[in-house]
Amino acid sequence: MVEELRKNVWTVNRCSGCGMCVSACAKNILQFPEEEDHPILETKERTIGLSHVVIDTCFFCEKPCEESCPRLKEWKDGPVIRAVSVISKLPNGNVIDALLVSALRCGFIDGAIVWDVEGTSFKPLPKVATSENEILKSAGYQYLWFPVLTALNEAIYEKELRKIAIVGPPCVAQAVKTVLSSTNKKLEIYRDRIRLVIGLFCDGIYSHQLVTNEIVNRFNIKPCDINTITVDFRNALLRIILYDGSEKTIPLSDVRKYMRDGCARCTDFASEWADLSVGNLGSEKGKTTVIVRTPIGENCLDYAIREGTIEIAKTSVNMEEIQRFVSDKKRREQAQEIDSLLLSTLDALSGKKSRKEIEEMLKSIRRK
Repeated sequence: MVEELRKNVWTVNRCSGCGMCVSACAKNILQFPEEEDHPILETKERTIGLSHVVIDTCFFCEKPCEESCPRLKEWKDGPVIRAVSVISKLPNGNVIDALLVSALRCGFIDGAIVWDVEGTSFKPLPKVATSENEILKSAGYQYLWFPVLTALNEAIYEKELRKIAIVGPPCVAQAVKTVLSSTNKKLEIYRDRIRLVIGLFCDGIYSHQLVTNEIVNRFNIKPCDINTITVDFRNALLRIILYDGSEKTIPLSDVRKYMRDGCARCTDFASEWADLSVGNLGSEKGKTTVIVRTPIGENCLDYAIREGTIEIAKTSVNMEEIQRFVSDKKRREQAQEIDSLLLSTLDALSGKKSRKEIEEMLKSIRRK
């Protein structure tokens, strides 16, 4: 019954919210409700004679959900081939769109899982894009949480894509890397179909309550007034661009309460296990940093340069600036050490009190 996930991830609020386990679930019994901090295992019951029994739905399962969870692995520093400062030549100036469009034109990918929003509520949604127009029309990553990898099955089984690109924060890149390095047969189709991962610089991802409780009330606007939400790491500000062209800012310290609990356990700022890492740190205003981490990422960048969707800037990347944020986030390893202590405590006390009772106690302490 997904004991590793329950014990080592869900109980201690380590879930990244990537959604990979939901897609990988061979029996389709893991769901990720919006109001939950982690996936929920569907309970199936059956009446046999006069007995009412709960069925172990995970019986005889190869546990692809646990095999694909990035929080059940230890992560070291990721590879770096080179870092460049680039300019998008697309009308919207978006570097990620430029990379995806050129890859699609060259046949390097046949579709991409990108980020979009629902118009009236500004709720984040995954989108399986199979054309340049669909890529360009997507809203892009808004630092709002959605288990984006739950869209993988749509891309594979409904759209029948064979060369999929995925855009997401570091936890998504780690989840894909976990799948690609696994030998679990149930994950083979994902290993075969995922071609490219573009990761983003990320200090944490926020719940939609950031919009409904904070932004809307603070500025007396509607969700549908919002065009984009970005994070200005240099100045520690959340920047909200409205459709009327105006800009609102909120100190990041004011919105930390809306960050997912699992982000406190993440030590990867620069998407170190993606093929390409993309962010504004390290480059001058109007330019974007692209860190090439794998030969696949190198090929993708080369396609974009050849297609003319991206131009390499003459200025070099300030890696020292990026490294400061990388080092700051790696300090969250202390939270992982606390998790280990909590797990040891749970095991040690399991003979005196039921594990469930202790888990509830820990949850109540966190709420305070």
